[in-house]
Amino acid sequence: MKPTALLLATGVAALTLVAPADAQTSRVRTVTPMTALAEANAEARRRPDPANFSDATHVYDYAPGAIYEIYGAPGFISTVLLEPGETILTVAAGDTTRWMVEQAIGGDIANPRAMLLIKPTRTNVRTNIVLVTDRRSYSIEAIAVSGQTYSAQTAWRYPGDADAALAGGPASPETLNFDYRIRTVRGFAPRWRPVRVYDDGRKTYIEFPPAMATSEAPPLFITEHGEAALVNYRVSGDRYVVDRLFDTAELRLGAERPTIVRISRDNTQPRRSSPCRRHP
Repeated sequence: MKPTALLLATGVAALTLVAPADAQTSRVRTVTPMTALAEANAEARRRPDPANFSDATHVYDYAPGAIYEIYGAPGFISTVLLEPGETILTVAAGDTTRWMVEQAIGGDIANPRAMLLIKPTRTNVRTNIVLVTDRRSYSIEAIAVSGQTYSAQTAWRYPGDADAALAGGPASPETLNFDYRIRTVRGFAPRWRPVRVYDDGRKTYIEFPPAMATSEAPPLFITEHGEAALVNYRVSGDRYVVDRLFDTAELRLGAERPTIVRISRDNTQPRRSSPCRRHP
């Protein structure tokens, strides 16, 4: 083969190898910034799912960076419920002319719960709402529709916080004590009745059902020597974390005749020693 022919063959081979990469680069460059934004927002958007309702409350699984859809209708108020104890720092809406966005506090003195009230003034409009709290931030997309169907209540589950409740706790399930009895001693069984209670020898964990996210959180009283006293605890996800052990405690909610759920430890089991600490 002559040198000229060899050079031509080599050039053709090189072009053959480079061509796919050039073609791929050309395809990537055809994606406009607006297209990229639209695809990213669509991927991050969370919509109401029939499997995640508790009565009229839709419960989202919280994920940083997600966009949560809330549907409003003129004449109706949509309520956004935050985690008990969570405090709103800043709330801003893109359209404050055709949307009403207000803050409110629910629950009781021991367990205040921040809420956001959202209402559109007309149909077929939408806006975004940025909600910043002392624990996390939320990106909400509010959509106004006609008729009487709307998002009555919206709340979140926080699985990461539930796992963090056991941080620094027992190293294995074998060290947990589940010998607790849960009874409703006054009123009907409430939606917030605990599903289980356990301790690790130092702290007590009271675990609530998902419906807890849509109802007021009951304060906890520990009963000793025939007297009940309010005790401090931390709210982490769907759990109360109490920094001590107890034999009997009560969850109470209501004013004149409160609903009472009693938690009793089974003393037939070998009892671990409890730290010598008096509750406040």
